[in-house]
Amino acid sequence: MNNIVKIVIIGNGFGGTYTLKHLQKLFKNDPRVHITLVGETNYFLFTPLLHEVATGSINPENIIEPIRKVFRSCLDDFHLGNAESVNLKEQKVKIINNGDITTIPYDYLVLASGAETNFFSTKGAEEHSLTLKTLADAIKIKNRAISQIEKASHIENEALRKKMLNFVVVGGGPTGVELASELIELLRDSFSSYYHGNIIKDTAVTLVQRGDELLPQFNKKIRQKSLEVLRKKGINVLLKTGVVEVAENKVVLDNGNVIETENTIWVAGIKPRTVEFDESVPMLEDGRIIVNENLQIENHNEVFVLGDIAGVRVGNSGTFLPALAQVAVKEAGAVSNNIARLIKGKGLKPFIYKSRGTMVSLGQWMAIGEISNFAFWGHITWWLWRTVYLSKMISWQKKIKIAIDWTINLFSPRDISQL
Repeated sequence: MNNIVKIVIIGNGFGGTYTLKHLQKLFKNDPRVHITLVGETNYFLFTPLLHEVATGSINPENIIEPIRKVFRSCLDDFHLGNAESVNLKEQKVKIINNGDITTIPYDYLVLASGAETNFFSTKGAEEHSLTLKTLADAIKIKNRAISQIEKASHIENEALRKKMLNFVVVGGGPTGVELASELIELLRDSFSSYYHGNIIKDTAVTLVQRGDELLPQFNKKIRQKSLEVLRKKGINVLLKTGVVEVAENKVVLDNGNVIETENTIWVAGIKPRTVEFDESVPMLEDGRIIVNENLQIENHNEVFVLGDIAGVRVGNSGTFLPALAQVAVKEAGAVSNNIARLIKGKGLKPFIYKSRGTMVSLGQWMAIGEISNFAFWGHITWWLWRTVYLSKMISWQKKIKIAIDWTINLFSPRDISQL
């Protein structure tokens, strides 16, 4: 190999960051390989812990890893911005950052641009809902909870206080379940150390789920246990209930009922971040790019797609892998190895996904999980959940900081500082 091989990675979420991490091991200090990363932020965000930032359990800076700091030894170039389009014929990517346009050539391209919140064209949802996809989103939720209870503490009208302190979480998947579990503890437990009991009794969390059960991707026992735990915590769980409108001070349900609230958090679904191509590429109806068994775009073996924007078929079935961090991490390893094999002139290895199990936190001292359809829950599962997530952080510094945050929370209320 005489010429420098240019590898460009689009996206610094789990897919892109872990691809970079694997390539670092494969090509560390190799002058023949030039790696460029493009990201919307200059840090990797550990999204599975966003709900803990939103509810005061973890310091916001502890779930982000500065890209240039943790990858200084292998990252040849970093561009802050979004990938607007890909020219497959010329093998170039157009990047936009605050109106500035940069064109980057590639020999191998890794598309891992992730996903964004899907409001499903629900009236008023985008305008009047909080979301939980970014660090800023998590901070907004925490700030909203604090500002609402501060205002409510000076309101004598009980009905008005209840509207101000009712938080409606739309979406009964893992994010919605975890957020609702932590949010009720912030409102009922942590705030009780600082506010009068008459204010605390007016706090409420309502979880709205369109489907028949919570956590539909889990097995029956997990779905039933999660519902039992949430309702025991005092969360009002509405199943088989859709949202048709979100307004500034209410949520309108598809059964005609109205929830009086000033705080709607929308975590009901995601959609892939679209990238334009100079030619048509195979896509699913939801916008995910269909890839072959090696995670490549058909007829473009130099382009790999992974994470939330990839349509990865499960075997010969008509189903596709879910948009999970665990899936993106596994795909990143496969893509990195196959790029290395292509560079060395070797044959590719098909990607085969095997789940190691899934866990969901249900607040302090409680988590649920499953491995090969075996369901388990309780305090030990909660410790296991924390151990697994802690191990996925990239730097040892952030692992220590999160462990310290969690340890402090065992003996004191959550942080209620506005940011």
